[in-house]
Amino acid sequence: MTRVHQVLSSAGPYDAVSVQARLWRELLGRHGFGGADHAAAIDPRVRREFAPLEDLDAGHGDLLVIRYSAYSPRLLGLLDRPQRKLLVYHNVTPPGYFWNHHPGVAVACAVGRAQLPLFARAADVCAADSEFNAADLRAAGATDVRVLPILFDPERLAARGSAPRGEGPLVLVVSRLAPNKRHDLAIAAFSAWANEHGHSARLLCVGEAVSPTYAALVGEMAASVNGHGSVALAGGLSQPDLNAAYATADLVLSMSEHEGFSVPLLEAFHFGVPVLARPAGAMPEVGGDAVLWDRGDDLAVTAELIGLALEDEQLGARLVERGHARLEQFEHARTAERIVATVEEALL
Repeated sequence: MTRVHQVLSSAGPYDAVSVQARLWRELLGRHGFGGADHAAAIDPRVRREFAPLEDLDAGHGDLLVIRYSAYSPRLLGLLDRPQRKLLVYHNVTPPGYFWNHHPGVAVACAVGRAQLPLFARAADVCAADSEFNAADLRAAGATDVRVLPILFDPERLAARGSAPRGEGPLVLVVSRLAPNKRHDLAIAAFSAWANEHGHSARLLCVGEAVSPTYAALVGEMAASVNGHGSVALAGGLSQPDLNAAYATADLVLSMSEHEGFSVPLLEAFHFGVPVLARPAGAMPEVGGDAVLWDRGDDLAVTAELIGLALEDEQLGARLVERGHARLEQFEHARTAERIVATVEEALL
């Protein structure tokens, strides 16, 4: 029986690439494809779901799904294997965001982007989860790129854990704590709005830290917020606890400057939470008209937009309605059909 093996540079409990690998594994299993999922680096919390890369045992007729999102020297060896290869590109963050915060990560991002052409040329089929990412693949030499959106599974969002504590409006930021996500700008804009309008609002940032120095900077900013409003850095949350945060939130905020897709947009739409975001990377093609876009660089304007999104009930209702409609573009069965078709094509 033909098997499909997924290979990642790293696997963890919360990152979008690992989540997609797990969802694909369930989908592949339902369609009769065996195989296993491997990673060059594995967080201890997901060792039951991912095997070490050196344990990869692929037959000649098997398919390797290479999920490319970061530089990993150990993935290069896959390119010389005889199996057919499906490259799924999730984007690599531009290195400039990390030079002042985590030079090691900056180097890895720079090399990861530089080596993308090697993977694009070696793959039998290339896919990206957005047109924004597909453009990177084409620039790297891929001539026929499939766009396979994130496989969005509403069932993951059903369980409810512990809701955030406190009273007052809740503004939610969901993303890893990394310089390109610009939590610093989110905190500054939120604080400006809360102080100006006298609200005891809460800003909750959910996501694990990538850069210790940037995390320290954001932590200092969060601790310095005084007067009206409060800021909490929750780190990574289990899916049920994240679901409870979404269900409680009044607004989802993103000041990110680089996004290859942005799953939190779809999660916010699912929970009926208005979204205020910058039109960064792939976010406009994902969010469409269901997002209140902050197209400028003036944090005073951002602060006013936060207030508008929270206080204008008609605007909020329109955004929620559009968000539910937008989800139809990412309906699970539709995306699943495209994924299976691409896997079968890659096996030919």
